[in-house]
Amino acid sequence: MTKIIGFLITKENKQPKVDFFNIGLKIIQITHNNYNIYLWGIGDIEKYKIDNKYSLSFPLTDTLFDRNILISLEDDKIIIENDWLGSIPVFYNKKDLIVSTLPNFCVKDKTIHKEGLFNFCEFGYSVFEQTMFEDVKFMRYFSKLIISNNNIYIKYKDDPILNSDFTSEISDENIVIEKMQNYISNIESKIDGDIILPTSGGYDSRILIYLIKDKRRIRSFTYGISKNQSQSIEVVHAKKISEIYNTKWQQIELENYHNYIDKWFDIYGISTHLHGMYHIEFYTKMLQRNCFDRPTLLSGIFGDVWAGSIKYRNVNSVKDLINLGYTHGMNLDINYLSIQSKGKIKQKIFEGIKEYLKSDKIKTVFTIRMKIILISYLTQLPEYFGIPVWTPFLNFDIVKATLNISDDRRRNRAWQRDFFKKVGLNLEDMNLKSVRTNRLDYEIARKAKFEPIDIELLSKFIKKERIIEINKLLENISSYELIKNELLYIPKIGGVLRRLGFKNEYLKALYEWYVIKAIEKGLKL
Repeated sequence: MTKIIGFLITKENKQPKVDFFNIGLKIIQITHNNYNIYLWGIGDIEKYKIDNKYSLSFPLTDTLFDRNILISLEDDKIIIENDWLGSIPVFYNKKDLIVSTLPNFCVKDKTIHKEGLFNFCEFGYSVFEQTMFEDVKFMRYFSKLIISNNNIYIKYKDDPILNSDFTSEISDENIVIEKMQNYISNIESKIDGDIILPTSGGYDSRILIYLIKDKRRIRSFTYGISKNQSQSIEVVHAKKISEIYNTKWQQIELENYHNYIDKWFDIYGISTHLHGMYHIEFYTKMLQRNCFDRPTLLSGIFGDVWAGSIKYRNVNSVKDLINLGYTHGMNLDINYLSIQSKGKIKQKIFEGIKEYLKSDKIKTVFTIRMKIILISYLTQLPEYFGIPVWTPFLNFDIVKATLNISDDRRRNRAWQRDFFKKVGLNLEDMNLKSVRTNRLDYEIARKAKFEPIDIELLSKFIKKERIIEINKLLENISSYELIKNELLYIPKIGGVLRRLGFKNEYLKALYEWYVIKAIEKGLKL
């Protein structure tokens, strides 16, 4: 099994440390035109080329209409091309001539880019091709980065979703299922070994399990998000699916994922807030407790978004771009910022796409492109554990067909609900007892000890009073806050309290700590 996971291109001669989970990742060094190119991954990566281009795809392909990056070495140039979504983020520093899939490798001068930092706080992750640091940017979707002598150039390609035919055709939902089936069956026939499938019991993992032909190869794993994780709807539904298909399934109990904050920052660094530590604990425990045979992982990333799960707000002005960000509260209230932004980058982005944002289908693609810098951990993290990842949900043809199912059938994902009824997977009609409330972050955080935010360092950018308040809330939650939060988690009572303006202030402080602490760690690199 072979897969290139990431790369670093620099004039410096140093061996990057990238085997974050000590699983034996291979790293090779190539010299071209006075640059050192480091590639790391699984298996025979020095030969993982197609048409003489290194590829970050899996299985090996040269298409950029699926998850991929292509690296070409041509005479005095190094050329990097990303895919139509930008599904593997690439960071670069023009001044110091560094390009990498790991953002922290690009950080030298830590001069703050005010708009980059402002947007990072507002969205909770880097957006619009600019990080919080002046010199560190990242590639736009479907673009080309050229390194030539002592320069880095960026060229944008024509955006394929802006062609009139992208949203003009109505898809037959049966054809969409057939496209997914063909995609999965094609890869299933090319690879050997176990197929790991993180299973929430939701529509995406459910349809993937259905579409795998040899269900003996499936190894599915689930974590719960309720107070009693075993009663969570994710666990109950995943267990039921395993019973229906007689597949191997395990629940992974999450307990202390904040212990993995430093590991998360090593990989995602300044690009996003501290977020996916729970997946690090999930895969750590999964690998500790199981032996696998040449495993790959089939991901349901973004399947829900393409299928019709999001109801979009209008994006009529530059300030409305946040509506595409879907922060889920994991950002920092910009009223707490001490810095101001003129918003020139944001305005330029808006002017370039505003005429297309009348279509919810186009909004969907721009939402994914914006948030991929964060959500790419769903496909990247397993690979750093040595497990190549594949998915039908980043494939251009499948996405296009799914988005073009008629609006009435996409609404509330009716087309999928009817499909599950037809094939006996309508779990929602089986009267399965479960808990829907998501208490995972709240319960795990209360057991953790959080390092206080550095007030002196961060108060240059964020109001000192809010930093002190966050530190205090996370250090010692009051009895009043505990009682109020318990009431907020009771469905009917909680609904009334929220309408009266009550909030879980502890959870809000935690999510703002995730954002601010990532900034602090970046400044202390």
